[in-house]
Amino acid sequence: MQQNHLNIIRSLLAFRSLTLQIPKYHNAINASPSAQPQIFNRNLTQAITPKTKTDDQKSKKLKQKITLIAQNEAISITTLEEAQKLAKRRDLHLLRLQQPDVKTGRVMFKLVTSSEMLADETLGKGASKSADTQGLRKSEKSLSIGARMADHDLSSRLKNIIKWLNKRHEVRILIQGSVNGADEGNAERIVKAIEMTIKEPQVIGKIVQKRQKGSYIKFNIIPLAAAAETEASTVKEL
Repeated sequence: MQQNHLNIIRSLLAFRSLTLQIPKYHNAINASPSAQPQIFNRNLTQAITPKTKTDDQKSKKLKQKITLIAQNEAISITTLEEAQKLAKRRDLHLLRLQQPDVKTGRVMFKLVTSSEMLADETLGKGASKSADTQGLRKSEKSLSIGARMADHDLSSRLKNIIKWLNKRHEVRILIQGSVNGADEGNAERIVKAIEMTIKEPQVIGKIVQKRQKGSYIKFNIIPLAAAAETEASTVKEL
């Protein structure tokens, strides 16, 4: 009787969806009557929830071997997943280096602090500033924000940005997401929140030199007076 029930269920599932691939039930048919339901349920679950290619790609990427450079310049071979866990435990960031490991050809990462990450790139073109513009700004402030930061913590960071801009400090922002790119949407959400904060209810700053490198988004915010002076200088040069 139970075997007939299994055959009926298999026929119905095959009729409703040709893409549903259920493993054959030789073991279920040959098993004892008490074990047949458990075997059928397990096989049915495996058929309904197959792994996607995206899941497999993410898993392989996290398990790939990399060359990791510690802060004391010690070199080790580990997986990307373990390197991420180590960086999180030590409150550090993983910086992907452009050049691969010469000996092995593996991708190279380095453990760095937030300040080292922000200092990784220069301001690029337009980095030179006039003496007048420099005089309008005080020392720079740096702020590191995780892409998965809760709204309450993000609100606190936004208040700091407002306070620093009002005191004529330039603010350097680093938004860190996961290496596999899963946090890209959250990172853009934080960027938009910062843009709204410095524009409403009144404009107090301007975002410049925005750039994205791997899982990181970096940009500077200059206070309003300094931004206006920079634009005026550009007009004069034209």
